[in-house]
Amino acid sequence: MITARGNQELVGHLAMAEALADERHRMATDVHDLIMQDLSLALATARTLADDPASAPQASIVVAAGERALAGARDVIGGLIGRDCKSVVEAVETVVRTAARSVPLSFDAEGVTTSAQPDQLTLQTLIHVGREAVTNAVKHADPFSVEVRLVHADEWRLQVRDCGRGFDPARTDGGFGLESMRRHAQMLGGSLRIVSELGTPGTLVEAVLP
Repeated sequence: MITARGNQELVGHLAMAEALADERHRMATDVHDLIMQDLSLALATARTLADDPASAPQASIVVAAGERALAGARDVIGGLIGRDCKSVVEAVETVVRTAARSVPLSFDAEGVTTSAQPDQLTLQTLIHVGREAVTNAVKHADPFSVEVRLVHADEWRLQVRDCGRGFDPARTDGGFGLESMRRHAQMLGGSLRIVSELGTPGTLVEAVLP
């Protein structure tokens, strides 16, 4: 039988575990957004310099170092969030259904096998894009339903489609967090596509990750 004191201790341990998990995710986000972004930019610049015969020998050394640093950063992030044990289907579905609030949401991941599981950084990017895209649809598009589809073949593909008000994807005020989603996808060598038009119903957000 669990005593009142034992119950309090259990609650305390659970709260501490949750706080530690939140801190790991915060640190992982900082590494991703603050460190990997600059590393990716530096690496892209070094690769451009490597195409010039005059600077190729030195640039090649920088490229190799940058690739090692980027791989190390991904390992750090994987270590910080690697304790999560949910499958990719369960993790993405949980997040998008929570983000949908009271708006009806259909989720399709029928083609994703139980053995398919991305690395932790790819998983977190799928979660981030799914959460942001659904949240944006609910907050800004006033849809009567949202559809989410997760596909895996040679790459991961996440599609979020709503039937609400369209918008101009070229807007730059950051109101829809499009740059955040795009940056997360591009950081992994993927892409983000937004199909929408101001005054026309419906928006599609599609992330493709290798």
